[in-house]
Amino acid sequence: MTIRVRHEETCNLKSDNGTVVEAEVLEFKPQAFLAVTVNRKVKVTLQYNARHDLYVGNMAGLELTTTGPKELITYEGRRRR
Repeated sequence: MTIRVRHEETCNLKSDNGTVVEAEVLEFKPQAFLAVTVNRKVKVTLQYNARHDLYVGNMAGLELTTTGPKELITYEGRRRR
């Protein structure tokens, strides 16, 4: 049996004024960086902050944070009984 770990294609960005928007994931390297697009118009790159376990970035004077995309774990192969 093989275990396959993938990540969702979207994540929620929270701004410092409390607004939450859904963004599409362009590139993702766990615990390093996350590149997303908001409304397919604006690209935002967020860096991982290990102290707070968040990805943090800035756009138009706002600080954006997210926990990143959720993990999707699938099990493949035959199972023995």
